[in-house]
Amino acid sequence: MHPAPLRGKIRVVYQIIQLQPNDDIATIRARIEHAHFSFLILVVPRECPALENERGLQLVRRAAESSGVEVALVAHAEDIRDRAHELGFPVFNSLAQAQKTRWRMESLTPTQWQNASGGRLFATRQQRAPAAPPERATRADVLVFEFLKQYRAGIISLGIALALLGAAAILLVPTAQVRLVPSSIALTINTDMIADPTVQTISSATRTIPARRITTEISGTAQIRTTTQKQVPNAPSTGSVIFTNQRAEETEIPPGLVVKTSAGVPIRFTTTTTVTLPAGVGSRVEAPIQAVEPGLSGNVKELSINTIEGSLSIAARVINTKATTSGSLKPVRVVTADDKKKLEAQLLEQLRKQGTDLLKRELKEVELFVPDSTLIDPTDALFDRAVDEPAEVLNLRMNAVAIGIAMDKDDLRTMVSALLNKQVQAGFQLLPDGVNVEPQSGGKYQAIAFRFPIRVIGYATPQVDTSKVGRALQGKSVSDAKAYLSSAINLAQPPEISVTPLGWNRLPFLALRIAVFVEPQTLKK
Repeated sequence: MHPAPLRGKIRVVYQIIQLQPNDDIATIRARIEHAHFSFLILVVPRECPALENERGLQLVRRAAESSGVEVALVAHAEDIRDRAHELGFPVFNSLAQAQKTRWRMESLTPTQWQNASGGRLFATRQQRAPAAPPERATRADVLVFEFLKQYRAGIISLGIALALLGAAAILLVPTAQVRLVPSSIALTINTDMIADPTVQTISSATRTIPARRITTEISGTAQIRTTTQKQVPNAPSTGSVIFTNQRAEETEIPPGLVVKTSAGVPIRFTTTTTVTLPAGVGSRVEAPIQAVEPGLSGNVKELSINTIEGSLSIAARVINTKATTSGSLKPVRVVTADDKKKLEAQLLEQLRKQGTDLLKRELKEVELFVPDSTLIDPTDALFDRAVDEPAEVLNLRMNAVAIGIAMDKDDLRTMVSALLNKQVQAGFQLLPDGVNVEPQSGGKYQAIAFRFPIRVIGYATPQVDTSKVGRALQGKSVSDAKAYLSSAINLAQPPEISVTPLGWNRLPFLALRIAVFVEPQTLKK
């Protein structure tokens, strides 16, 4: 069932009535009967017990008919939508759709009227059977009957001619078009919203909106250049030692023989070539050595190396007559704990951005993503270097789960409109396309729910009854009409009036010949 279209191009001003879940049918009827305009849009919440039974909508239809107003519904509950269609109400999915569509309630048959009015046909005219002719007709009655019979064609022709003359007269009456752009006022709200996956209904008291939790798996890698330098061992120390034979036999000293200091922590050296210790007690031979560990620790003073490891310690003695040298350090970049923290934070931010894009792909058509609600929960993280390990670059690989919050666009629009409507002055209405929601940074999770700050800017425009304006302007001169409109209505720009035929300087005396168009003020983005 489709809403009946309005005839003509006259712009209609709709009065919006936002119903609350706890409104009873008496309250709803009272708001309809006390409405200021002829076209009403009832915005029905998801839960509205007063309209969930058939009797409630029947009474709404009855109130509309008795008040002489046209009523449309913005509703999402299927049972309410179906019953509203049966009772001739135009039904829309959104307030913007209802305001942009030309509609009227459909006329009902006597049976439908009976259902809508609880069994009483208060608006149906009964067909009356023609009165039976009198049993006895007088002569005058007979003469009148014969006259009508004889001149019936002429009377009909005369009626048609008069109708044509009336139509021609109406066509010759001037017409006028009036264009009005009322001034809008800005309404601003700064508040917090809560998107909660555990609730089913909107709560304007707690600013809570039903939400859906969405998740997806994600992984990524990142790297960072290390910046901290550290001195590490570079070249091993070198030198030579003197071996003294303690036996009469010749003794061979192999390469790799370990000699060391005896004071403090032993510093170990190895011979680098094979040397032969001559026979005879007290015979000597010099052998080159190199520190086992690189770095400065191998630079020892003379007479410090005096111990031989292994069985050769019985056959010979050792001593260094010169200090060992060449042990050195070099600067290298190493991994620090701060490097790891910085790289982890960098990869988490990278995954958060990627996760947001992936989560948005999971949205339904009617949903929007709650800004800043992306949460990255790492399942594992692997660094390729340890703390203090030399490295020019530190790499990290991470697997994680991205979590986000989605909410219904209509729920957010309903919530924001409810908040703004509380600030709308009497005689004003919100512009359907004049609401801007700006999410602010600083949102955070509260358990599974997500609280986020928003800034809402809405614009309200005066409600203008075009029929009243037309009646007020009838018969006025163009200049007087403009002066009246400028004083009676707060306009964003001067009213525009055009009268046909061209050169006619007075508006029609019939209000129905005056078309009043009300346009919203163009808002700067």
